Amino acid sequence: MWRWASGIPRIGPVDARAGAALLIFLLHMRLWTLGISLVGVAFFAILERFGLTVPVFFRLAKRTCAGPIIWPENPKVSLIRFARDDE
Repeated sequence: MWRWASGIPRIGPVDARAGAALLIFLLHMRLWTLGISLVGVAFFAILERFGLTVPVFFRLAKRTCAGPIIWPENPKVSLIRFARDDE
């Protein structure tokens, strides 16, 4: 009974978190809100296809925007660039 309790909730083939986008359309039925809801459902479908969750996707996007980690050549030297040299 508790085997799938921590799984992602689903409404048929759609991830239940996409229901927020569908709720926007149901509360305000216009063509542009239909587009937003379809984009939301497509977004969650793509995340599910790649096996990502929303927090993991945002971490991946942040890491992609920030670029690779550049380590200093000499790790014993302080990274403070404007420190006084007489210390």
